[in-house]
Amino acid sequence: MNLRSIGFVILFFSSFLGFSQSKYWISFKDKNIAQYHYSQVLSAEAIANRINFNIPLVQYSDAPINPQYITEVNKIGVLIMHRSKWLNAVSAQLTNEQIAKLKQLAFVKSIDPIDARLVIASTAEEVNPTSVHTAMAQMQSSYFTDQGITGKGVKVGVIDAGFYRANLEKNLEHLFAEFRIMAQRDFQNPERKDIITESMTTGDGHGKSVLEKICGYDPDQRVQYGMAVNANFYLARTENGDKENRGEEDKWIEATEWMDSLGVRLISTSLGYSSKMDDPKDNYLQTEMNGKTSKIAKAAQIAVDDKGIFLVVSAGNEGSSAWKIISSPADCAGALTVGATREYTLDRIGYSSIGPDFLPYLKPEVSCFSPNGTSFSAPAVAGFVACLMQKAPTLGNKELKNIMQRSAHLYPYGNNFIGYGVPQADRALQLLIDDKYDFKNTLVKEVKGKKIKFKLPKSIPSSGIVFHKKNETLVLKQEEINLKKGKISITRMANEARTTLSIGTLVVEFVWQ
Repeated sequence: MNLRSIGFVILFFSSFLGFSQSKYWISFKDKNIAQYHYSQVLSAEAIANRINFNIPLVQYSDAPINPQYITEVNKIGVLIMHRSKWLNAVSAQLTNEQIAKLKQLAFVKSIDPIDARLVIASTAEEVNPTSVHTAMAQMQSSYFTDQGITGKGVKVGVIDAGFYRANLEKNLEHLFAEFRIMAQRDFQNPERKDIITESMTTGDGHGKSVLEKICGYDPDQRVQYGMAVNANFYLARTENGDKENRGEEDKWIEATEWMDSLGVRLISTSLGYSSKMDDPKDNYLQTEMNGKTSKIAKAAQIAVDDKGIFLVVSAGNEGSSAWKIISSPADCAGALTVGATREYTLDRIGYSSIGPDFLPYLKPEVSCFSPNGTSFSAPAVAGFVACLMQKAPTLGNKELKNIMQRSAHLYPYGNNFIGYGVPQADRALQLLIDDKYDFKNTLVKEVKGKKIKFKLPKSIPSSGIVFHKKNETLVLKQEEINLKKGKISITRMANEARTTLSIGTLVVEFVWQ
């Protein structure tokens, strides 16, 4: 099939001023598990998944919150909004008087403010045929389609702002004709049963566009927008598209738990939390983007480690702002965090958030082209993952994540700008056959002095990208470089310890002595 591409949605991670904090997590000390059985909370398919991937059926985090605790909390006038069995906590709007009373209850472990900085923004749509085609071409998607790999039968969860009019979108007609929207749920308005044909906010159509990026296909024009055209979908609305001033991580966590209970193994999401609260004491600090502080990052890690979910998350769009780094849950160690590159050079596009220098692991892990936000690079990569799940249904989430990283064009010389780079379908398919396969496209050179002069093979393109790094992963600067008579010249920066050259299919790692 010849792949073309049209359609794109502009999604920006934005900053705004929130209201004073009054929403909190109420965490409990224990659970009553005497009568608990896993069949009470897990579907037959979820149970089968756990058996197939050697995931324990009995997990403390799956057990429901003690109903007596809920009763006692209600007695002091607290209206519970959302519940998380994984975190053993509930969320609620609290007054100072209610907080004081809750602290007197022996079973209450802690009361923590929910960061109101949900970072999601514009859902304006644009048609741009070149954009989507470039992302798919970057990832060599034709290697999947040539083998008939289309994500068939894979369960994909999408957590977003809404999916209004997805049933009327021509590029998604196949999902509805073939009944592949398996379930939908509104965590903003639990009473509402239809998040597709009914709209609540102006932002409710954003998830429709995300779906196109994962699985869109126009049968008349034979145009494929996303790689996983034959996947099955579970949709959750957790974000209010008109009001971005309240923390909504509790809804995201509840949606993730719901998807896990239904046996969903792959989740794509483009929401994130950062800072700039009205009350400074409620802000997240940059140092708290460590995968351990935010409740949403904790829940994301549980999803990966304990439930076997493959979680794909946008890195964020703060690369050109003062914040600069990824948000949460992109900081979750187990999630596959996706940045964005430019069209042909495959270096970081300016807005794409970078990985902080204090993390002991690399973020983002991979990237691909997206001119207007990492919110679209993430679902594009999620479609890639769905294809791998179809091809290798017995591989677990961590094995698949390793293949995603190793298939990327810079591997093993990743950096905190674009991770290991753009995943390549041909490499991923080869790694499914032999996970130790050496693509023989990398060189390591020790260099001295202040300048590198390096001759390249004649088959190499005339330009490439250089990442100047202060250690193995942290980028000082990226720059485009041109060949002159088959040679390159690179000048060492102050404090530069390593330099990565990416040119064509060749990656050269220079280690300064």
